Amino acid sequence: MTRQDETAPEHISDKLMIRDLQAATDSSEVFFSARELSLENMRLSVPSRGDFFDRKSILSFELDGVDVLRVSMCDLPVTVGRGERVDCRLDVEGISRVHCRLERVGGLVRLCDAGSKNGTRVNGKEIEMQDLCEGDTVQIGTACLRVRRM
Repeated sequence: MTRQDETAPEHISDKLMIRDLQAATDSSEVFFSARELSLENMRLSVPSRGDFFDRKSILSFELDGVDVLRVSMCDLPVTVGRGERVDCRLDVEGISRVHCRLERVGGLVRLCDAGSKNGTRVNGKEIEMQDLCEGDTVQIGTACLRVRRM
């Protein structure tokens, strides 16, 4: 097996990166190792998801092409549901009083289910917590909302 096969981005483990960087530090191959284990390869080895939204971004959640919910990154965290005490009220069948929460994690927008009866889905997959990307479909109750950056 060649060195390139061992360090393909989908096969890099933290342990392997640390071992190779330590070995390179102990030898004269520091620059070779740093180039081979580039930041891009390290980034690809860590499962991550979510688009970066700057502080001035506004997220629009569309239902059948119509904005039903707009949230500014500055306003996060917010709760979404059909109850009187949520930050963003959506009166749609199947939505719990406090259904989910949107929060900011750095430049990411994280959607968290708040223990809702019918659950929260992103792109058809039931989630407890998920970082959002523009174009994602969020299903809460019977509403399928499309995430859009304004």
